[in-house]
Amino acid sequence: MPTAYGSKPYQRATRLTFFTLGLTMAAWAPLVAYAKQRLQLGDGAFGSVLLCIGIGSLLSMPFAGRLARALGLRRVMQLAGLCFSATLVLLALLDSPVAFGVALLVFGACLGVGDICMNLQAAIVEKAAERPLMSGFHGLFSVGAFAGAAGVTLLLRQGATPLQAASAAALVAVTLLGLAYRYQLRDLQVLDDAAFRWPRGVVAVIALLAFICLLAEGAMLDWSALYLHDAHQVSLASAGIAYSLFTLSMAAARLLGDRLARHLGDLRLLRGGGLLALLGLLLAQCSPLGGALLGFALAGLGLANAVPVLFRAALSQQRMAAASSLSAVATLGYLGVLLGPGFIGHLAEVTSLHSAFWALAAGLLVLCLLSRSALAGGRG
Repeated sequence: MPTAYGSKPYQRATRLTFFTLGLTMAAWAPLVAYAKQRLQLGDGAFGSVLLCIGIGSLLSMPFAGRLARALGLRRVMQLAGLCFSATLVLLALLDSPVAFGVALLVFGACLGVGDICMNLQAAIVEKAAERPLMSGFHGLFSVGAFAGAAGVTLLLRQGATPLQAASAAALVAVTLLGLAYRYQLRDLQVLDDAAFRWPRGVVAVIALLAFICLLAEGAMLDWSALYLHDAHQVSLASAGIAYSLFTLSMAAARLLGDRLARHLGDLRLLRGGGLLALLGLLLAQCSPLGGALLGFALAGLGLANAVPVLFRAALSQQRMAAASSLSAVATLGYLGVLLGPGFIGHLAEVTSLHSAFWALAAGLLVLCLLSRSALAGGRG
């Protein structure tokens, strides 16, 4: 593997790619409540429409590695990012449930392909640099997510329409993609087989925990604003603050994640983070507005380094080829962030949004219990 891939320019381009995808994805969060209002759908029906994001990713993610090998990693990341940005604008405009669902399919497909490809680039750069970088890369994704959610929320509070806010976010994302272009990797030949394979052994446990973590992140993305609006009567224009706090605390913890992993070890970082996220959800459920906001922040802190630790475990285990293992864990894990919103919506329709958030807490308990098993196949 060329050592140049671990150099500062490639690291900066990788961080910028993570930042851009996070920004575009999270710019959607403050627009969700507006979309639900515009489409005039109930929780269950809206949750069904949101499932289109997961379906789009489900169809695209297993092929992302092969697509990148065939067309070039850089070309696929650029095309996915441009399409992702364009679809964000459409989601702020469409008022037909069918057309909106089709747009969500494309949105999910672009997110899925972009996410797999940027993590493959991250794996190559980290391997070439011969030092832990994954948490820092994911930290820039969270910084981008905070910037996207907070920026769109600020624009909406200043009187911008959802279409204007989405267009501004898309323009920023396209500009950043252009800046990252030169040092995005052109091919995947330096890695072993990156094709999707169903996880086996310890990789299946890692994939399950990644699914749980990212399901919680997906719930925060699409339902935290609605939760504040319904449970605490926060205005639609301000309700995006819940996800902004979640992503800000997640970004701060991830930027320290590589250092924390060296001092605490991956097992303590994963299990302790799970317990902190569980405490955060309990606070969000049982406290008045101030406590609920603190709870969302603690959930972000706790979940921050779970996925980077699990991705590192996928790369270091001995059961499957490293790139194939990462592809499987990322694909099945990110189904959580994509299918989670629909799951929460249907559960909220049958019970309540309050009860649906308790199901997330149960998943985090499973994360704490299975942490040791997940890290048994690699370093911990």
